[in-house]
Amino acid sequence: MQPLVGHEAVRRRLAEARRAGRLPQVLLIEGPVGVGKQRLALWLGQLLLCEAPGSEPCGSCRACRRVLELGHPDLHWIVPIPRPKAGDPDKQVDEAGEAVAQVIQERRQQPLYGPPEGLASHGVASVRLIQRRASLTSVEGGPRVFVIGHAERLVPQESSQEAANALLKLLEEPPAGTYFLLTTTDAGRLLPTVRSRVVPVRLGRLADADVNGFLERYLEP
Repeated sequence: MQPLVGHEAVRRRLAEARRAGRLPQVLLIEGPVGVGKQRLALWLGQLLLCEAPGSEPCGSCRACRRVLELGHPDLHWIVPIPRPKAGDPDKQVDEAGEAVAQVIQERRQQPLYGPPEGLASHGVASVRLIQRRASLTSVEGGPRVFVIGHAERLVPQESSQEAANALLKLLEEPPAGTYFLLTTTDAGRLLPTVRSRVVPVRLGRLADADVNGFLERYLEP
């Protein structure tokens, strides 16, 4: 996974909130395309799971390494996927889990990824997958973190709000030690009932120097 660039002030505020025990369990990270919203959510997940956290994750403990490898069992990165084809609801959840795992494997191999496919969404099967995983105990005995990227795709069509409504109960009463980090480019595209249950974290554009430095160091010719 590529390093997080910029957003130092936001990172300081989040780290201080975690240190003081005031970090909300449900956050909505909003900002322009490509500024690192999901990467910031993963950074925060790493900070929460780190064995020796400070103002930044230590980066060297077992938990930090597993997060950076996108392999920590208590960090769940949920991304938009095509609608499952199975008819049975339980099989749909299994299919959703397999589809999410495939996308994460692709992102391990290519950390600089593009936007999801146009028809990909967070459908009912994905929400049931989240519910299933949230009902389990922590594998490592610490926090559990759910990163829900492109959360505006909980409502792919105005007439289809079932998935977003199914998530409301978890956001209203998240299990102890469980954090939900939603990301979006436009909070206005989320259901008002979802927006009312999240604490917003707004990201601005990256400085030109940060962008140029990242491209020079990490972009392959």
